[in-house]
Amino acid sequence: MTSRGTFAQGIRTSSKESLVYHDSHEDVPDYEEHFGNMDPHLSYGSTGNFVFTPFADHFSPIQKGPSLSVNNSVSGQVLYRSIGSKTRSVARRLQKTERVSKSESDQSLGHIKKRQQKSFLIALYNMITGSYINLLLLVIPFAVWSHYASWPSKSIFILNFFAMIPLAALLGAFTEEVAAHTNQTIGGLINATFGNAVEVVVAIQALLADEVRVVQASMIGSIFSNLLLVLGCCFFFGGLIYKEQEFQPVVATANMSLLALSSIALILPTPFAEYYDANDEDALGISRIASIFLILMYVQLLLFQLKTHADIFEDEEEEEAEMSFGAALVGLVCVTAIISKLSGYFVESIDGFCLESGISRTFVGLIILPIVGNAVEHVTAVTVAMKNKMDLAMGVAVGSCVQISLFVAPLTVVVGWLADKPMNFNFPHFEIILFVLSIVVVFMCLSDSKSNWLEGSMLVTTYVMIAVGFWFEKVKEY
Repeated sequence: MTSRGTFAQGIRTSSKESLVYHDSHEDVPDYEEHFGNMDPHLSYGSTGNFVFTPFADHFSPIQKGPSLSVNNSVSGQVLYRSIGSKTRSVARRLQKTERVSKSESDQSLGHIKKRQQKSFLIALYNMITGSYINLLLLVIPFAVWSHYASWPSKSIFILNFFAMIPLAALLGAFTEEVAAHTNQTIGGLINATFGNAVEVVVAIQALLADEVRVVQASMIGSIFSNLLLVLGCCFFFGGLIYKEQEFQPVVATANMSLLALSSIALILPTPFAEYYDANDEDALGISRIASIFLILMYVQLLLFQLKTHADIFEDEEEEEAEMSFGAALVGLVCVTAIISKLSGYFVESIDGFCLESGISRTFVGLIILPIVGNAVEHVTAVTVAMKNKMDLAMGVAVGSCVQISLFVAPLTVVVGWLADKPMNFNFPHFEIILFVLSIVVVFMCLSDSKSNWLEGSMLVTTYVMIAVGFWFEKVKEY
């Protein structure tokens, strides 16, 4: 038996029940080959568990009790950074880090040190060429021309749909660049504001075009997409590489609790009016009051992240900008303007697309629209899950649901209120039941703080079954 195997067997013999060194590490090469000459470090947690830390140079126990230092501190940072908008920022930063590393792999050290002095065009070039999905930017001219040339609605819808996917990724990249020139608080507010900018822009455009049903469906559809499809893919593809993956249980509880809070707002208006009676005063009044409370809850979440517990959220490494503040701000404004224009063409074509294709507005909002704003982040979540970074993957998937339910959905109700549009939380009962059941299913999968490919397959299957149900759903037009 190799020395690593002997060492691992000795630990299992000493504390078989509480070992934190699980079977997903069995495929790692021999200890000497994998870790060199470093000695392993064993420490005791508050329950007396052995914690395997290969980067320490000695054996030393950590004092038992509630005042644990290193291990619990790290867990706390992972926990808090996985709630709300913070994790989406970390995910975009990971994309940026990989992009910068790739672009600098062939450069000299002296040139790397001057990276901040890059011109805007060079930084933009690296940003665009950093992902193959940005090839869809070539669709933008055709998307614009299709509108002015009065192409069929089906063509306009499809072209503008694909054109907005890479723009959403660029919007996130420019948001990170602007935030990198500010402090933690301002940067956090910028990320929170623009984190769901595409969803907000598309929803407001649709709302002003009296597509209330599409807006309602897109809100709950984004939650279904993140909660079932994305999280399920993270579990499934991560489980194909690792037999079992672990994540912080309190992270899941915090996010799911916030998500369950938002479900109350969807249930409150149901006894007072039918879903198609959008102008019912009671349903509108309850929805508007509930939306204010949800936004206040979101403000409290930001206050928690950026003020009262800012020290926990503080990043260990300072973010380095690739371009100047002015250039990043211009890029952010320009991309937002382009998205606003294309989303207008996109929304105008929904009616014609539904007539030509036979697809219902409900299916468009629930299944198709959520892809526009989150496609790149969805890929990122699955990628980090395959690297065994499950807390980050969970934060992107479930944290996005929290932002949509506590901020984006209530914001559309408030905007409808101001614009005299009957946007409310009075959803069809079928959708509310599926929404609550989805939260229950996901919560049960997260209850043991571990994931595997079977649980991932179950979540994806649940999403597909729901999508099939929505395909056949008959909703009265209103």
